[in-house]
Amino acid sequence: MVSLKRRGAVYGVIGLMLCVAVYLNWSYFQSPDTLTIADQAASETTGSIYGAVTAVDHTETADAEEKKDEKTSDESKDTKQTDYFAQARLSRETARDEALTMLRETVSSDSASEDAKKQASEKITQIAGNTVKEERLESQLKSKGYADAVVYISDETISVIVSSPKGGLNASSTAAISDMVLSETGAQASMLRVSEAK
Repeated sequence: MVSLKRRGAVYGVIGLMLCVAVYLNWSYFQSPDTLTIADQAASETTGSIYGAVTAVDHTETADAEEKKDEKTSDESKDTKQTDYFAQARLSRETARDEALTMLRETVSSDSASEDAKKQASEKITQIAGNTVKEERLESQLKSKGYADAVVYISDETISVIVSSPKGGLNASSTAAISDMVLSETGAQASMLRVSEAK
């Protein structure tokens, strides 16, 4: 009686393994969507419910999926870059607003010396001029084909960050950006930093 139960258990395990093997074979080599498409195509062509087995070409579907993945990847990259440029502009404006607030307080302060007030006033004028130059340069860079750009002008450096062009930033495009920025600002080339957002 015990051997009969063991034999039944062994047959049950073998049957279960066979079912699993058939299921895995079916799921890996023919998905339900493929079967449905094959059956529909066969029934449309032959007009019968039991259509002949037809091959389904997946190359167009695979190409479409690949293009969709590339498009999604490009959109994700564009969104990431857009977020980067928006964040960079926000940081620049926040820092600039804080500096302007301190300078205005100095100008309006009764305890500040006339020399300090004059320097603060000149700095406010300089910051306003830099803001105009930055906006002008960003517009020029966009008109040259860059999707987005952010420029930050300080006393020591001029940072230019552009969206990554097709093929990346090369020597000739970097030189063109440098010429544009230096002619607009009148700064020295050693102050300029050009990079791309990836």
